Amino acid sequence: MPHDLQKREPYPPFFQAVLTPHRSLSRRGVNIVLWCAGLIVAFYSIVLVLMGLWPAPILLSLPILFLWLAFRHNFATAETYEEISVSPLEVRLKHVTYKGEVQEYVLNPFHMKLHIERDDDVGVTRILVRSDQLFLIVGSFLNPDDRTSFAAAFSQALHSARHRGFDNA
Repeated sequence: MPHDLQKREPYPPFFQAVLTPHRSLSRRGVNIVLWCAGLIVAFYSIVLVLMGLWPAPILLSLPILFLWLAFRHNFATAETYEEISVSPLEVRLKHVTYKGEVQEYVLNPFHMKLHIERDDDVGVTRILVRSDQLFLIVGSFLNPDDRTSFAAAFSQALHSARHRGFDNA
């Protein structure tokens, strides 16, 4: 006869969050910025070439190239995300990098410790999850306001999992 735990459905999570980095400039906005900068460089390049300074367009277009590379890297890293779920039996942490590398951890809410570092001026500076020999930083890419609100919600969810357990499921 199978054990009751094997027959039982896993308890659904009562807290779920997907953390993604905030990007204030859309792709359309980046295109506008690059085109405006390019037009300014083109105008001054023409003026300087007419004055006899032919190497100027090459030197003036280098910052445009570096700006394009920076925005390209910015949009690539925007694909990073973290998924966090809390149920009465487990805490799941999944971190996916912009390269597609996945790290997933399943922790027991009773054997883990949540450490929240705070600064008086900024708010929450770091959220650290510790379990046995494992140290994980959660939400490192969030801005301070989002990190503060997430830390409060995650802390409350862990408190609920530890103290009320199956009442939330």
